[in-house]
Amino acid sequence: MRLASRSIVQTTCALAIAVTGCAATAVQVFASPLTSFKAASGDTTNDPVLLQADAVDYDQPGNMVVAMGRVEITQGPNIVIADQLRYDLANNRVYAKGNVSMLQPSGDVFFADEVELQDDLREGVIRQFGARLADNSLFVASDARKVNENVVELDKASYTPCNCNEDGVPLWQLSADHVELDKEEQHVTYDNAYFKVLGTPVLYTPYFAHATPGADNKSGLLMPSFMRSQNLGTVFQQPVYYSISPDKDITVTPIFQSIAGTVMSGQYRQAFDNGSLLFEGSVTSAQKRDSLGNNIPGNETRGHYKAQGVFHFAEHYNAGFDLRRASDDTYLRLYNFSNDILLTSRAYAEGINFVDGYDRTYASVEGLSFQGLTGQDNRSVIPMVLPLASITHQTNPGFYNSRFRFDGNMMALTREDGNESRRMSGSALWKLPYISEGGQMIEFTTGMRSDVYHVNNVMLGGGRDFDGFQDRQVPQASLSWRYPFINYFESGSLVLEPVVEAYYTPNGNNSSKIPNEDSLFPELTDSNIFSPNRYAGLDRVETGLRTSYGLRAFAQVMEDKYIDMLIGQSWRENDDRTFPYAQDLTSQTSDYVGKIGVTSYPFSLSYRFRLDSDNFSSRRSEVNASVNYYPVSLSTAYLSIQDDPILQTKEVVSASSSINLTRNWSWLTNSAFDVLDDELSAAYTGVAYADECTNLTFMAGKDYTNLQDIQPATTFWVQISLRNLE
Repeated sequence: MRLASRSIVQTTCALAIAVTGCAATAVQVFASPLTSFKAASGDTTNDPVLLQADAVDYDQPGNMVVAMGRVEITQGPNIVIADQLRYDLANNRVYAKGNVSMLQPSGDVFFADEVELQDDLREGVIRQFGARLADNSLFVASDARKVNENVVELDKASYTPCNCNEDGVPLWQLSADHVELDKEEQHVTYDNAYFKVLGTPVLYTPYFAHATPGADNKSGLLMPSFMRSQNLGTVFQQPVYYSISPDKDITVTPIFQSIAGTVMSGQYRQAFDNGSLLFEGSVTSAQKRDSLGNNIPGNETRGHYKAQGVFHFAEHYNAGFDLRRASDDTYLRLYNFSNDILLTSRAYAEGINFVDGYDRTYASVEGLSFQGLTGQDNRSVIPMVLPLASITHQTNPGFYNSRFRFDGNMMALTREDGNESRRMSGSALWKLPYISEGGQMIEFTTGMRSDVYHVNNVMLGGGRDFDGFQDRQVPQASLSWRYPFINYFESGSLVLEPVVEAYYTPNGNNSSKIPNEDSLFPELTDSNIFSPNRYAGLDRVETGLRTSYGLRAFAQVMEDKYIDMLIGQSWRENDDRTFPYAQDLTSQTSDYVGKIGVTSYPFSLSYRFRLDSDNFSSRRSEVNASVNYYPVSLSTAYLSIQDDPILQTKEVVSASSSINLTRNWSWLTNSAFDVLDDELSAAYTGVAYADECTNLTFMAGKDYTNLQDIQPATTFWVQISLRNLE
């Protein structure tokens, strides 16, 4: 069995001799004969060897250097420390004895009772061997042989990356009769190996191999995973990793399922100097189903794919793609690939042009296609957008610090059935800022936006369709006023900023001949209350005279306590029903919207709200709270939407927790609850273990989803990760 190492120079030195001792007499005694040996060896290019010890002697008849007491021999980055050392110059052998330590250039440290090395330290025998590698993992053996500068063979050896407990036993280790470490090939092989847990053998294999710690890409097996699900049965996944070259690899994962059959999945990765590629997917032959998810005779092919690429052509110019597709609505969720209900495929190119250190121009072009994964989605009416291009340019400050801004947009949308549209849009804005001596900030903006559409099959009502061109000219003007009040005090600061903004756009700019493709779900929130056009896209325009007013506040108390607040409201002259301000679509005064955020370690709380302007009843509430104070980590989220004209009504609660039971063990929970249906959506709990060498997770839970061939199911799964064996 060979385990893989996934990662997308070794140096060795020969030995040349130039010795210096701790005392001046030692240098004088050994200078001449050692220099003669270096010349005789014919090697004048290697790093010199420096020797330090409490006592150094030279046996001239035996041509032997003898060092005693705190001996340290250094050659470049290689260091050997011992109690005693004898250097046989005639035979080029080194004998070290007593608390021998050898530091390698890689950061690895070898330990031994006795060492005998020859051939410029390339070969030799080591007794009672131990090696502490650079990542703190440990090898021990009764005997070791340094075959050459890259290969070490061990007898009766054990390996572990774990720390030992009070009894001197690691959590797990690999023990074998024979082990070979090959630094050049970057792998470790075991003959007659046992996997031990707390010193007790639990698994035997006649052969085992894994990559050396910190190795480059190495082919082999990755860690398996186990799961038990009522929908799939017993599930076992065994990834097989193959390194094609240092810049590309492939992983093939067969997924064996006792109920749902076998799924073959795979992943291909490749790195370039200027980017990367990722392709992954899966396929299976499954029981056929009808539209309701019931099994019918025969088999069908089900699967999915995902392809991603990112490329950097210059410092600020990028291109890429992200393509996603599934064979049917429930495949990804049933086989635990994802819970997405919409798959978006995108190809794009973008660039930023910097002038005088500022990003003055941004341009992008992209293509988009979509796949809906709900029963309500009709693929024939789901659009494809190609191209969608935009450009934004802002000039340097000019007259009274004023600036011009230009925005351009081009879009072509097609679909199998239904309306199609092609759009070209451009706008020019002039912004004139002013700051008074008292700190009031005023900005006047005026501009013109022009849109030209060519459309097909736009339904006008009464059974009539429209095909042809439609244009609109949208002059716009706005005036904003802000007056920040700042106060500093001993332990913090406070900022209060009243804001008033007014906008004007002529009425009648939302013709029924212009289809609405990118502004379908308008919603007034704290993030867009002070925006001149609160639609998400360009197909719809807010019209008439409008004002927004509110208050921003920010307080810092000491170094780690913050309060961030906003509240605002809007008013409009007309009763535009296309953008709901309140439950009453004709209301000219909006609900109150805002947010409050409080951070005070270890607590954080955020509350976003929308309150009825008449009675302050809640129309939308979103609460997120968390606490991270060892040993407890808790988080919860609550969302309530009441009688929204577009989003209707919903109310859900979710919560998760992690409690450290001990230094290594923790208890995990995760759940979601639908308040309106008075039922759980999902609930999971389990325990996790983590230390320096092991990660274990044991989870159990139930997903209450009931969709076609996905039934509410209880699931158990185990995830294991062993350091340096994954």
